[in-house]
Amino acid sequence: MLFSRIRPRVRNYSMLSATSAILIACSVAPAQTVEKPGEKSFKNYCATCHQYDNPGMGEAPPLHNSPWVDGPEERLVKIVLHGVRGRIELAGEVYDREMPGFGAIFSDQQLAELVSFVRMTLGKATKPVLPATVQRIRERHKGRTDYWQVDELAADK
Repeated sequence: MLFSRIRPRVRNYSMLSATSAILIACSVAPAQTVEKPGEKSFKNYCATCHQYDNPGMGEAPPLHNSPWVDGPEERLVKIVLHGVRGRIELAGEVYDREMPGFGAIFSDQQLAELVSFVRMTLGKATKPVLPATVQRIRERHKGRTDYWQVDELAADK
C-alpha cells in the first residue's frame, strides 16, 4: 500500500523535472556578443562602403592593413573628421571617390572610439586614439569646411 502511494508521486516528480528542464533550457537567452567601443559606429557609418566582413569588396579602399589606417593616427582622425577626396592607390587598385566627414555627427569620444576600433581591428595599432587627440586635431582645424585632398594627407607620415 505504501509503495502504491509513492509511485504516482515519483512519476509526477520525474515528469515535472523533465518539463522544468525543457522550460528552463528554452527560456535561456542566446549568448549576445559585446560590441567593442566604436564597432557600432563603424557598422552604421563605414561598413557599407569599406566592407567590414569581406575586405576589398566595397567601392571604397579596403581598410585591412592599409597604410591609411596603420599610418599616423592624426591622418585618420582628419579623414574621419572632415572627409577625403582624391585618387588613392592600394594593392594595385585605384580608388577615386569621396568620403564624407563625420565631425559634425560624432563627439570627440565617439570619434576616438571609431578610429581606435578601425586601427586596432583592421590595422596593426595596439593603443587606442585618445579623445584629447581628437579634440586637439578638431580645434586646430575648426574652420575647415572642405574635404581633405589625398595629396594634403599624403604629407602626414
